[in-house]
Amino acid sequence: MVRAPFSALALLPAIALGAATLQAQAVADPGRSADAAFVAKASDATAVGVELATLASARAHATEVKALAKRVLDSHTALERELAAMGRTAPIAGAPHAEPPDAASAAATASGAAVKTETPPDGMKAVAALRAHPSDGFDAAFVDAMIASREAVVALFEAESRDGRDAEIKEWAARQLPALRDQLVAARALRRLPSS
Repeated sequence: MVRAPFSALALLPAIALGAATLQAQAVADPGRSADAAFVAKASDATAVGVELATLASARAHATEVKALAKRVLDSHTALERELAAMGRTAPIAGAPHAEPPDAASAAATASGAAVKTETPPDGMKAVAALRAHPSDGFDAAFVDAMIASREAVVALFEAESRDGRDAEIKEWAARQLPALRDQLVAARALRRLPSS
């Protein structure tokens, strides 16, 4: 049996659905709203990271930049799976109830067809700017966008791991921090590369 390659973009519709569900849960139970907001923001940040890294995978020139993009894609694939799993497990207070992406969406993504995903408005600015960036200097623009993205994500996960109310979500956020910090360090190191 031939298995289609997994694409991180296949999970984005499920994550978007989960974020919408979280917002409804936060209104229904204000005590869970901070953790619910974190999970929604983590979902948004993951979508932005995937979009930026996907662009860099296709357009970057330097091997080191492509390696960082792959590292971010791999990491966010794992994050998306865990976020989607959190949505299917009832015991985690404030987690989204996300349905898996439909078969048509997964098949389209696996075949390389474009799949419309929801990218948060703030992240969309960075993605749009990178998408429009000319080939000259693309690598430097990606590195700058990745540094800004990683700084925001690390701050978000640090705040949840320190201040979260739901013990399981708080612990999950703390477990993600080492990889996210490593990505930030790697992106900062690439800033010193010659411009491409």
